[in-house]
Amino acid sequence: MRFPVVLAATTALLLPASSHLVAQTVWPDEGPRTWAPRPTEAAITADDLRTRLYQFADDSMMGREAGTLGNIKGTNYIAAEFKRLGLLPAGENGTYFQVLDYGRSAYVANRTTLRAGRTRLVAGTDFAPLPPNAALGVSGAVTFDGVVPVFAGPLAQAALSAEQMKGRAVVFVGAPAGGQPPAAIAAARTAGAAVLLFVSDNLPGTAFAERVGMKVNVAGTMGGAVITSGAVSRLFGQAASGLAAGATGQPLTGAWTYTYTALEHPVRNVLAILPGADPARKGQYVLLGAHSDHVGMVRGAAPDHDSLRAFNTVMRPQGANDRVSIDAVTPQQWGEINGLIAKARAIRPPRLDTVNNGADDDGSGSMVLLEIAERFATGPRPARSILFHAHAAEEKGLLGSAWWTEHPTVPLDSVVAAHNMDMLGKGRVTDVKFGGPHSVQMLGSRRVSVEFGDMIDSLNAVRDEPMVIDYSWDRTNRLNRFCRSDQVSYIRKGIPTTYFSLGYSRDYHMPTDEPQYINYDLSARVARFVHDIASSLANRPQRLAVLPRDQQDPAARCGG
Repeated sequence: MRFPVVLAATTALLLPASSHLVAQTVWPDEGPRTWAPRPTEAAITADDLRTRLYQFADDSMMGREAGTLGNIKGTNYIAAEFKRLGLLPAGENGTYFQVLDYGRSAYVANRTTLRAGRTRLVAGTDFAPLPPNAALGVSGAVTFDGVVPVFAGPLAQAALSAEQMKGRAVVFVGAPAGGQPPAAIAAARTAGAAVLLFVSDNLPGTAFAERVGMKVNVAGTMGGAVITSGAVSRLFGQAASGLAAGATGQPLTGAWTYTYTALEHPVRNVLAILPGADPARKGQYVLLGAHSDHVGMVRGAAPDHDSLRAFNTVMRPQGANDRVSIDAVTPQQWGEINGLIAKARAIRPPRLDTVNNGADDDGSGSMVLLEIAERFATGPRPARSILFHAHAAEEKGLLGSAWWTEHPTVPLDSVVAAHNMDMLGKGRVTDVKFGGPHSVQMLGSRRVSVEFGDMIDSLNAVRDEPMVIDYSWDRTNRLNRFCRSDQVSYIRKGIPTTYFSLGYSRDYHMPTDEPQYINYDLSARVARFVHDIASSLANRPQRLAVLPRDQQDPAARCGG
């Protein structure tokens, strides 16, 4: 997102000498800057959430970015609370943690070679290896000798036979994008292609730079690389524009590999179980999840806290709901922004903000998870077991939930349903469209199991504190909303899953996302709602009816 740092407009404004003004607040949604921790209680309350979140989203957590000390501190807090509540460890080796293969990797330049006949192609100039990719079936350590290249044409239209592709270097025009690979790539994998080459003059600029990410383990040794149009001419003796599908070229010989080193601070899921009371159903699980990570420290120049909030109040009052990028600010808008800054300067001095605290995203969901855990741990034991999952590295690409569904610590088919909670801290009328004191945004409840959505609506109709459910995001999927949080990982495995949120706000992915702006009363109300849903699921006689795979909403799998 592109947002100007609003500092210049504040330089001429001075703080009045009146010391009594320091205690005043600048923003209508602003609560106390600090909160003294106090013992939590069995009930789900706003003050319990305050006690938890002011610690979890404190500056000392350094934004809880995956792979950092701040994230270790945050996940230690969650694990300690699970232990205090008497929940059983559900991670690895008798612990509450499941460590992801997430670390530093880089291609080894002096061990990366590609030759077309006797012609040597230059790594980083003529070609660049693709990162290991499970979806493409591309390994990060490959070697091939005398493989014949075969031209397949444009990636979206390629249609070679299996015989033409088996054991060969299949050359596509165009590079694969994110999401589900085109059918031509899947066909090449199935046929047993030795190498996949993608023609593009935009080589990955970071191919040989150290990167941080998942160690992708791919079965087999199929290679993958991007090659330039000039390299294609050397392979086939003419430009790609003159080639017909099925044309072959000079034999290719090549090899490349990459190094991988685990991080000093591991990336880890935090998991705990409350065992069910019914011997016949305790082997089934109702899963509750939220992601523990955020985006870490501010990169570059630190903005002034109130100036940044003034800018976003005028230009994106409902955060990413309103606009993704801002290219121009009108004189009238600058007037409004500077008026808000002047109000702030009359109350308190500037404060440079260096931490993306992630109070709403997703400190709010993580602390709701703990509140629900305490409610279950201190109340009547449900028939089925409850599995609590603090997802790792959601901000890095839903990595923790995806890792767990591929390496589950309980049988995946024993999970009756999942609930994902992300951004449960705002929801005011001034925050989001259709917001209010009883509102909640809900996505996905009928995409795998219609019965799940029906059950939630029926329960809501008879509760003492019913919610006003906003289904609009589920119907439109604006901003690719459904595909941007951890519910996707469960949906892809055919697990009935619902996403609960109070929406984006002006503080979304901003250093102003701090605990003093959270709507704790509504957050607690949503927590009680999710608790009641999970409790109903855990005690109902039968599992939810799941739609056959071909009747489930394919868009809900988000390309997976």
